[in-house]
Amino acid sequence: MNRFYSVFAFVAIALIDWSVAGAAIPTREPPTAAPEILETPEDTELPRAVITLTISLFLLVDDNEEHDPQISTHRTEAELREILQGMNEIWSQADIRLELETVDTVEVPEVILQGMMAGDLRPFFREVGGGITIPQTSTINGFYLRRVGGPNGINPFRSRTYFVIAGPSVFDRRVSSHEVGHMLGLHHVLGDAGRLLFSGTNGMTLTEDEATVARYFARGILQGLR
Repeated sequence: MNRFYSVFAFVAIALIDWSVAGAAIPTREPPTAAPEILETPEDTELPRAVITLTISLFLLVDDNEEHDPQISTHRTEAELREILQGMNEIWSQADIRLELETVDTVEVPEVILQGMMAGDLRPFFREVGGGITIPQTSTINGFYLRRVGGPNGINPFRSRTYFVIAGPSVFDRRVSSHEVGHMLGLHHVLGDAGRLLFSGTNGMTLTEDEATVARYFARGILQGLR
């Protein structure tokens, strides 16, 4: 009897061992060679999805019946469309697209426009929606005026608004894109005049790190988080 139980136990243990190990055993003969492992090389990675932000562009002129050429911009709507085309070429490095919603002219009270030319933008912001009517605002709003103090352009008060002067010392598309860069979380850089965020040059390049930050901020804007 003891021998019978010993044999039975041996067979039972063998069956259990086979059952556990059998889960890893293929039901057919294994191939004679290891299967090829398909890897996606870096140069065939899928492209990033394009992030689209809306933008409106405005020409700032005084509110006189005949605009004073000394304080009103000389630019045209066609020029603003051309600037935007160049901006999109620059921001394509980060797969960010600026989609035009409107381009128009905005009349600003003469005294306020004169103050803006000296660099004081606060009265302009206070009067928007009151004495200053803006036809249609967008995610980003660009204003083009004669002067704005000393800089070529400015992104004031951490807003999603930028101002660019007539006849800047750098390309229009470059200074406009530079100011948009500040809206998208980028800061000035030193030591490389070829970069978009280097001040006062025609540099237009973005690093991969800058592209990543800009895309992060752009998504935050679209989600209402920034």
